[in-house]
Amino acid sequence: MEEDDQDVNEEVEEEDENLEEDEELPSDDELMSEGEKDEDFFVETEPVQTKLQRSQSFEVIKYDNIINNSKNLIDSVVSVCGIPHAAMAAALLRQFKWNKDKLIEAYMENPDKTLQASGLASFELEKPIENANAVHSCLICLEDLPATQTFALACGHRYCKDCWKGYLEVKIKDGPSCVHARCPAPKCKAIVHDQAYKKLVTQQLFDRFNTFLLRSFVDDNTQIKWCPSPGCTNAIKCERTGRKQPVTCSCGFTFCFRCADSDIGDHNPVTCEHFERWLQKASDESENVKWVIANTKKCPKCRSPIEKNGGCMHMTCRLASCGFEFCWLCRGPWTEHGNATGGYYQCNKYDASEAKKEDDTAQSIKTELETYMFYFHRYESHKSAGKIADQQRKTCQKREQQILDKFDVRSQDTKFLSEAAEQLIACRRVLQYSYVMGYYLDKSKVAEKNLFEYLQEDLEKHTNHLSELYEMTLESIKDYHAFMGWKENVTNYTRVTKKFLDNFLEGTAEGLTFVS
Repeated sequence: MEEDDQDVNEEVEEEDENLEEDEELPSDDELMSEGEKDEDFFVETEPVQTKLQRSQSFEVIKYDNIINNSKNLIDSVVSVCGIPHAAMAAALLRQFKWNKDKLIEAYMENPDKTLQASGLASFELEKPIENANAVHSCLICLEDLPATQTFALACGHRYCKDCWKGYLEVKIKDGPSCVHARCPAPKCKAIVHDQAYKKLVTQQLFDRFNTFLLRSFVDDNTQIKWCPSPGCTNAIKCERTGRKQPVTCSCGFTFCFRCADSDIGDHNPVTCEHFERWLQKASDESENVKWVIANTKKCPKCRSPIEKNGGCMHMTCRLASCGFEFCWLCRGPWTEHGNATGGYYQCNKYDASEAKKEDDTAQSIKTELETYMFYFHRYESHKSAGKIADQQRKTCQKREQQILDKFDVRSQDTKFLSEAAEQLIACRRVLQYSYVMGYYLDKSKVAEKNLFEYLQEDLEKHTNHLSELYEMTLESIKDYHAFMGWKENVTNYTRVTKKFLDNFLEGTAEGLTFVS
């Protein structure tokens, strides 16, 4: 038994020796290095709660890349569908609003029907001339010309090249609609492809046509829109055309993808539908009519609106052709009034008159107008404050340089100004549109209304305080220590205000009820 154990030990020693010969063991330093790499694994850490964030679901496309993207789509359709000419594929894509999948699906199901619906009689770029020596009569200019001086699309309607040229030049001058131009023959739906333009018009006009052709990739595409920021040539692509979240271009401009309006930008938290109603209400002539109804009464005789600015109930219509005297309350003839009816300042006929019903209606309209003006005034106030904050952001660099010169601090110590300005712009924008949201909020839902107003009040209060801190003049800051205290206050309040902004957006994101 002891001999067996000895044999086993010798075998283990031999294996260890072979292992040392074949494989070099890591040094202590290497082991330490590996241990440092795994250091975080052995350290006990408290669990951190992280918020789930929605991944970016939109793409910013540079102007130069728009050309490449459109060409890639055209090449893909040519390859999949076996279409012989890129011009035909481009015409098909334009008719399908650059939706490649929809086009391929329709084409695979019924090629002939798809071509016909898109204004393509066949895949021929032009109808070939059967007899080069023949004479053709142009039905536009009524001239007889050699067939070689004529042109016809696949539909076969042949006209002289000069008439074609004049027709296409007018289309290009008309603007972007030229990319959807049809054959000039009456009731013909054949589409004019880009190779026809290239063959028949000057290079200068063809370049302009190409610009419209490129823009159609965005203008006709439901998933792509131009960045509305003035001077920006980028486009934004979203897979979801009904996207509710705002998008941000690489130029820094944030806007609603559905509205894509430079004046509106990002109208979060209010919905597109409610904001559209708000704009309509602000510009609607009916609001003027409502004011007239709420603040005037019509003369019982000539029906002219009259505004009462004081005095007794005895009214006289000042219209030259009328002059009717009546009671302001019941609108009855003044000849029927006197001491028996309550005198100049009261009217005991009023409660039983039709005028009371009209006045009740007017009072209801007046109350609604006062409510609207309450929200509109605050909407405009934050809109104006947002413009001021934007101007302050533009002067940040100049102000930072003044701080560097006066207090001799590091450039890093001035960055808090631009951060505060950006935060103020964001808060003013949300507060501006929050009053649109508040106007359409269902006031009968007391709990929702109270939550909304509580969050709105907190955000408004802290935004105003941050604005006051930000606008402190450098002349009032005496020395370096005072500057550092001011910097700390602005930095802290910027962070606090951002927290209240996030709270408001989260609190109003879901679950609020609005009036229809």
